[in-house]
Amino acid sequence: MITTDEEIYHPCPRPDPTQSWIKPEDLPKCSTEKTLPEEYRFNARRFRLEPGYIKPRKLFYGFGVDIQDFLDYHQRHKLPRPPPMDNQASLWHYIMDDVMEDLNAHCCFELERILPLSPKYDCAIALYNSHHISVTELEDDEEEDVIRIIKERFGDVVAAQRPQWFSLLMDSTH
Repeated sequence: MITTDEEIYHPCPRPDPTQSWIKPEDLPKCSTEKTLPEEYRFNARRFRLEPGYIKPRKLFYGFGVDIQDFLDYHQRHKLPRPPPMDNQASLWHYIMDDVMEDLNAHCCFELERILPLSPKYDCAIALYNSHHISVTELEDDEEEDVIRIIKERFGDVVAAQRPQWFSLLMDSTH
């Protein structure tokens, strides 16, 4: 049973990109700019009107993070202590959910945690996805506020990044 602070916040190793099975050619060819290349833009009108239209791969725009970043956030912001857990994976999922709830509350915006196809990160915190960005995109000043809050709450690991596009890990395996 995991109950002590030492057990709860036991360090989680960060991914080693040199040991990853994910290669650069597996990743979508997107810049860190929010504007997507044409081949990744979802056309809702064509989807409704053309029976043969195939949706492009769904991408997510946000920041890469690791399980350790969630643990650090949870501890740094003194979020409520998780209940006793039988295994580390359950505890990590509980903490990640707590962190996302706290972050969404501070941002006043619904962010999403995804498992990205990435050699560098375990997770990504997504503001948008490529299929719904035309509906959910914030005004520039609002987006700046959300990004500022994410960077402040997560600290250095996210503060050093610019948002980027990620594809889902599951998309690559199916």
